[in-house]
Amino acid sequence: MITAEFSIEVPFLRESLAAVPDMTLTIEPGQFPFVGEKNAKLLVWASGDDFERFEAAAEDDPTVAELSSLATQDSKRLYRVEFARNELESLFATLFYDHDTLLVEGTVTASGWLLRMRALEKSAISTIYDRLREREIPVHFNSIFSESDSHAFSTDLSEEQYEALSVAFERGYFEVPRRTNLTELAEEFPVSSQALSERLRRATATVLEEALDGPEADSAE
Repeated sequence: MITAEFSIEVPFLRESLAAVPDMTLTIEPGQFPFVGEKNAKLLVWASGDDFERFEAAAEDDPTVAELSSLATQDSKRLYRVEFARNELESLFATLFYDHDTLLVEGTVTASGWLLRMRALEKSAISTIYDRLREREIPVHFNSIFSESDSHAFSTDLSEEQYEALSVAFERGYFEVPRRTNLTELAEEFPVSSQALSERLRRATATVLEEALDGPEADSAE
């Protein structure tokens, strides 16, 4: 089994959560598919911010058809969120319906959707990545590892590529939203922002190709 953790940037709930930046929505697993339903319904546990402000913002969120409060437990509240079925179903078809995958954990915040998925083979993760990119959905992988291994995969990066990835990660370049940009990062290296961009792309490709069983990447500087 392969486990992948990655974030995606999609419009669902974006406006609702912009009003409550400290709120986290935790997706209850095992809710899919939405076959035969007028709307796609998603059960989420909310915590960390003001429930009433979130509910008010959801009324003006064009991606939310209806928001219903179902239960309150300690500092959490369970909501049923209804979306236009075609829009959310298309996303979940990309993630789940056509692959041997399941959702292990999912959270939604003002920064985006963070998903942890399990698949039988790396090829399923590779397919999901390709289809998200085809739909122009920004996707950022945090980790990919085999559950039969005691640690995540390793890859053969050059010293310059490893340093570029490490600094970019530490400075928040891969976060959503980004905490730095290429111009600022390039100030820490004796290269232009364009050269650093190419270095980061090659390094990222090397990591993904090994993680997804692709062809060997050219790790030359």
